Amino acid sequence: MTASPSDPALEFFNLVAAYSGTGAENDRLHADFTRATWANPLLAAHRKHVEQHQLGFGDPAFHQLWHLLLAASHQRFGAFDALEIGVFKGQVTSLWALLATTHGYVARIHAVTPLVGQPMPAAGWLRSLRYRIDRRFRERVDSGDFYPPEDYEKIVRAHFTHYSLSFDAVRLLRGYSTEPALQAEAAHDRYALLYIDGDHTYEGACADIRSYAPLVTPGGWLIMDDAAHDLPGTTFWKGYESVARACRLLPGLGFKNVINVGHNRVFERVA
Repeated sequence: MTASPSDPALEFFNLVAAYSGTGAENDRLHADFTRATWANPLLAAHRKHVEQHQLGFGDPAFHQLWHLLLAASHQRFGAFDALEIGVFKGQVTSLWALLATTHGYVARIHAVTPLVGQPMPAAGWLRSLRYRIDRRFRERVDSGDFYPPEDYEKIVRAHFTHYSLSFDAVRLLRGYSTEPALQAEAAHDRYALLYIDGDHTYEGACADIRSYAPLVTPGGWLIMDDAAHDLPGTTFWKGYESVARACRLLPGLGFKNVINVGHNRVFERVA
């Protein structure tokens, strides 16, 4: 790490300035961020709770990434808005709220999510046939786009309550990110942070980028989940080819890939 842990914003900016994107560097950053998460009592406790109760996926390294990104957002913008597309069980939104509360950031958190499952069709010959002949269905299966039917709102609310936080403080846009009415409602805001973790098919990831990336304020960051498929490195899960391919839209929308940690790619809006 290139800066004092007491100044996470400066640490982030220094890491970005030094980043070259080699495989060795990507492996080192993932290892460094993992260690930093477990060395921080707040981040470690949150991640342990997530893992023990199966409240999300991703890597422990991402907790440190959010720690640095929220500090950088606070330093650059003062009060800021952050949007997550695809909340699942509340790992990221609860961490954002916990970090903001702990460090005194004025952060308005937004969430676009249906809070319902999308169960995989039952196994059998019909599903096998559909997988062979239906390209969209096959890509959804291959990109992990199905989730069991659970009471996701109850799970997320309990997750927030565990940290004495209120999910009601989150601006919830309940539905799918492709719904025109929901897109229109989200368009009223500008975001310092946008985390896209929704539909991982190529069409789905492209749709989220086209609809929501323009809402990131200049100087803000868009973070793509599961998007490192074509990046060098050998020690971390790289995500899906479909999402990495969708990221090729971002330079044309004014974004520059400034750093990557595991399969989370960070793009800054520079134009």
